[in-house]
Amino acid sequence: MTLLSVIIPFGLSKERLYIQDRIFEKIEDFKDLKEIEFIFVEGYSSLKNDLREKIIQNNYIYLKDDTQINFFSQGKCRNLGASFASSSVIMFLDVDCYLSKESFLKILNLIKIKNISLNLNALLVLPVVYLTQEASNFLKKQDKNLWDGLIQNDLISGKNTYVKFFAPSSTSSIVINKHTFLKLGGNDERFIGHSYEDFDLFARILKSCIEFEKIPSNLNYDSRNWNFCSFEGFRSWFSLLGYETCFYGIYMYHFWHVEPNQNAYMQNKDKNHKLFYNHLKNIKTHTLKPLQVFKAKDEKVLMLFKEQNYDFKDISVYIGEIVYKNINDFFIDKELKHELLLNFLQQEKITKIFLDGSLKQKFINIDYCDIFYFQKGILPHSWFFSKNLELDYKQDLNLSEQEFYQVKKYFLTLSNNERKIILDFLNDKNDDKCDLYKMLYYLINELYSFEHEGIFYQIIINQEKILMARNYSKSFYSLKSFVYKPYLYELKSIKPFLFLIKILGLKYINTMISHTKFYRLIRKLFFNPKGFLEDLRMKRNI
Repeated sequence: MTLLSVIIPFGLSKERLYIQDRIFEKIEDFKDLKEIEFIFVEGYSSLKNDLREKIIQNNYIYLKDDTQINFFSQGKCRNLGASFASSSVIMFLDVDCYLSKESFLKILNLIKIKNISLNLNALLVLPVVYLTQEASNFLKKQDKNLWDGLIQNDLISGKNTYVKFFAPSSTSSIVINKHTFLKLGGNDERFIGHSYEDFDLFARILKSCIEFEKIPSNLNYDSRNWNFCSFEGFRSWFSLLGYETCFYGIYMYHFWHVEPNQNAYMQNKDKNHKLFYNHLKNIKTHTLKPLQVFKAKDEKVLMLFKEQNYDFKDISVYIGEIVYKNINDFFIDKELKHELLLNFLQQEKITKIFLDGSLKQKFINIDYCDIFYFQKGILPHSWFFSKNLELDYKQDLNLSEQEFYQVKKYFLTLSNNERKIILDFLNDKNDDKCDLYKMLYYLINELYSFEHEGIFYQIIINQEKILMARNYSKSFYSLKSFVYKPYLYELKSIKPFLFLIKILGLKYINTMISHTKFYRLIRKLFFNPKGFLEDLRMKRNI
């Protein structure tokens, strides 16, 4: 079992011939990294190629997203790769970015230390150094063992001989628990072409997984680049975890390349920005439907309940897209009409049905669907998902001393009422041979799914262990953490002038201006005139 799955999206065109060379380089670079599964995902390519054979011959995984007809989508490629990944931890790596073997080994160690495979809310975010054209050509002539030292020395010393600019958080290169990524809906596929789909995803990840002691008060402000010094706006929020990885000495490098606007890939940037900004303004409520693992991609599930509605988005990751219906919707004059139900199943193309265990009705002519049952378990926060409601709870188990101690300790932590429910269940079975602690061990480890405040951290369906996480608490970063070091002086200083600006409403006006294209152009003209002229020349050529 591999420890990490790395997903590499790509698409080829005659305007970007360098991409094929960079795929070849990655094929050679990754051969010694046996603990990592590499998944190359090809999106839309306007250039015919034989990369599939080359990738497979070198024992990597190749996937093709056939839904990309006229344009290339990084986000769709990442979603497809994540649904196919066999590891419980995934990472995204753009084809233009380089990560040394030493950095990969550090990442593997941190996955173990942070226990990301079992900790649903632990993650790593990679900073990225964008290299100049001259540096990209120069490095190719140097020993690869020196690349990390050469680039990091240039960046940290401030010489910037090789560095075009530094982004403390790449936002697209995230190491994250696969279940968490899929549950959050992955990349929003409404973003078309270049830019902002990774920002949108990262904002949802931070909201769901991380708790910071201090975040910027004005998340909506957009500095429009990574060259900022103040703790303001969503980019400074994004930068915190990138700085953490900097302190571990892990940096990713982006090699220079031309940026032709083939297939209108670059022209949707402003539309994407507006979509992201709308989502950011509603960050507390903005969500996406979960993605599914590969084998559940085409499944559609009816969750049929009686009185109380449910939210099983975590379960949806493994069984398919869920449609929730109250059984009363299929009643006429207090009688269940099977014809209504059958018509609904056909119209919605339902392939599986999960029935509320409290339903007493008999269903006919639905044998062509897989049928499961669900109900609350007898343990706190437990759920039962199975094809059979009646199970033999007498298990001939030989518990070790540690297992026996853990189960006994769990039982003693329960309230009197919770213990009574368990003991009544035993009495109801009317079987003295059913040992309390053996039964508890069986329920906890082999039968029940568990959730905390509606979020599942253990999922077992029909006695198949699908998700066995251990930590569901948000990862917390206090002000003592090194992630705040770049902003520490600002956070500890009192700034009456900034407070006055906020009171007068000028901060809101500043935020609105920061999202205009005019602001971005003026800022670039003043702070990076060379880059402004390069952009102007490129647009004229296009």
